[in-house]
Amino acid sequence: MLNRTHVLISLLLSAVLMVSAVTGLMLSTNTLVDHLRAAPGSELPVGAVVDRIAGQIQGVERIERAPSGELRVAFSNDLSSDTVVVDPLTGATLAPYQSSPALSWIRSLHREFMVGDWGRWVSALSALALLLLVLTGCGLLARRLGGWRRLFMPIPAAQGLMHWHTVVSRWALPVLAMLAVSGLYLAASSQGWLGDVEDAEPAYPTATYAEPAAALASLPALNALTLHELRELEFPSDPASANYFLVRTAAGTGFVNASSGQWISYQPHGFGARVYEALYELHTGAHSPLWALVLGSGCLSVLFLSASGLLAWWRRSRQASNLRGNSSAQRAEIVLLVGSQGGATWGYARQLYAQLRTQGLEVHCASMNQLQPCYPKARHMLLLTSTYGDGQAPESARDFLARLQQSQLDKGMSVALLGFGDSTFQGFCAYAHDVEQGLRQQGLPALLPLHCIDRQSLEGLNQWAAALSQRLSVDLHFSQETNQTHPQTLQLISRKLYGEQSESPAAILRFAVAASPKRGWLRARRPRFEPGDLLAVSPGGNLSPRYYSIASSSEDRVLEICVRKQPQGRCSTWLHELEVGQRIEACTQSHPAFRPTAGRHPLILVGAGAGVAPLIGFVRKNTHKRPLHLYWGGRNAQSDFLYETELSDCLADSRLTSLGLAFSQSSQPMYVQERLQQDAPALLTWLQQGAQVLVCGSRDMAAGVRAVLEPLLVQLGSSIEQLKLQGRYREDVY
Repeated sequence: MLNRTHVLISLLLSAVLMVSAVTGLMLSTNTLVDHLRAAPGSELPVGAVVDRIAGQIQGVERIERAPSGELRVAFSNDLSSDTVVVDPLTGATLAPYQSSPALSWIRSLHREFMVGDWGRWVSALSALALLLLVLTGCGLLARRLGGWRRLFMPIPAAQGLMHWHTVVSRWALPVLAMLAVSGLYLAASSQGWLGDVEDAEPAYPTATYAEPAAALASLPALNALTLHELRELEFPSDPASANYFLVRTAAGTGFVNASSGQWISYQPHGFGARVYEALYELHTGAHSPLWALVLGSGCLSVLFLSASGLLAWWRRSRQASNLRGNSSAQRAEIVLLVGSQGGATWGYARQLYAQLRTQGLEVHCASMNQLQPCYPKARHMLLLTSTYGDGQAPESARDFLARLQQSQLDKGMSVALLGFGDSTFQGFCAYAHDVEQGLRQQGLPALLPLHCIDRQSLEGLNQWAAALSQRLSVDLHFSQETNQTHPQTLQLISRKLYGEQSESPAAILRFAVAASPKRGWLRARRPRFEPGDLLAVSPGGNLSPRYYSIASSSEDRVLEICVRKQPQGRCSTWLHELEVGQRIEACTQSHPAFRPTAGRHPLILVGAGAGVAPLIGFVRKNTHKRPLHLYWGGRNAQSDFLYETELSDCLADSRLTSLGLAFSQSSQPMYVQERLQQDAPALLTWLQQGAQVLVCGSRDMAAGVRAVLEPLLVQLGSSIEQLKLQGRYREDVY
């Protein structure tokens, strides 16, 4: 219901919100420019400034201080009458004052959409819609992050438009809430829905004040005010009979005797006026350049969130409709249903659908919300579902369990269930478990046990695909979903081999990166990558690509990977057989989930074998000499010590603080987790200092590392789980 309300408001009022955001951005930008352009002098006494102006300009009638600090003087004398902008420091005229027709048009469009009073209703509706979007967005954000307690915790790194939708909304929602509330209030007050929020004017002087005027610079009431407090000062229209000033300030309005310089009467702002002034300032940033900048950023975020949200909705609505040859529910032999929130699960469903269709099977693919009461010819049902937030159903599966209870599915139809989730959440694949229970209650047999995929692990996906292949007697596999659709041409420029006499030698391969070909008016450019990103390499044919961690960055102008030759490994064997000068086609893929966080806290890097590749990249980039401790396990110190010379150099120049080594084929065999155990006291100290841990290597090695660190964290009242939630424990395992 929450998500449906959020989407419905977005669809119905997106155009209105975008107009408000664009015009709001223009107005806040203009306010910021005015602030930067205004002459200084806000702390000068009003009396001294007014005295300077009166000495330079004859016939001053009114002095107005704009919110930006600009002083505007209206005058009329025997020679001319005009309004000019003056310098408060000298009283000299800077330029004639001219209002901008374009700015007035933009302001009118923002406030009333160019249709007068009816436009005020539209403006109020826009503010109300924004408020509702903020409230529903807060609920959805809390759900997505796993609860209200995690609302302000680090957001796990990820890719895709909806990840940035989440990141931007988390920081923008407080600002947008203020804009919505203040905008709604201002619209309501302009329509008179709140009654009269203006205070009564101070009583006009009843006595005659015709004494000779004193020097302006000597009037106590004016000198007690700073220019920052002044809003407007009106000069006496007839000094012979009414020799007093009308003064409007930020705090109230009153009359000042031009002879004695004392207040004749003064009316401070009441509660209604103070609320109005505060909300007006909150909505416009009129008197604060910093807040005007924040408001402009808020308007930009509205545009981004609107565009990204609508694009995500459009993509979801087209996920199933763009499948070619999708069989009807009545004809299908296999039913493939998908539960997805951001669209990633659909990517793997499309791969599965295409492979099943290629092998001659009639497949019906749809969202889990579109579960039919029965499928007359279906023998198997395949369910792929993610878990939203910390255990909830994704958008395209929220109605599935209710539909399942009312269905009349054939009890002979077997079901295979694949769950997608993130193990850093306590409710890892919780919705998939709910679906499994619902299927069991309906008496539907399991084609395969429930299989849960952690953060789209390709290894886990292909384990499930292999098991499904055996049951269906077809050939199935998955390849990584990636945004990089255009392969890059890489030319091998160097190769360094370690452990050449062993069964599994390792090679450090360095490639020159050619610029991608020019497409249309887009100029050719080289791909961007960082240490820890991935290189997808396939030796050809229909083989799934293998992923190798990148050790260099695009700034180095080379792409470096470390490849361990695997027995029967076609891709690793092919890469080891490359000769210098040969070219390959490969794709780079960003991997922000495996990178050091910013700051000066210690870094603990743990790797084994070729898993050192991204870690050496992090060491190379540590030019600010942040405390960095590397633990690495290899096979033989004489033949298999990867990056030995470079690691020594990094120790010498302090990019690497300490190096803990473990070799499994030495005189005293040791694995890297055992080396960590030896340094437990030091590890405990670094963890107390807020250290971040990054682990790269095999799953068995990573499990051993967790077994060493967990007891240390218990001593600190923490756990691996909590470190993951804080972004302080990250793994890249295979």
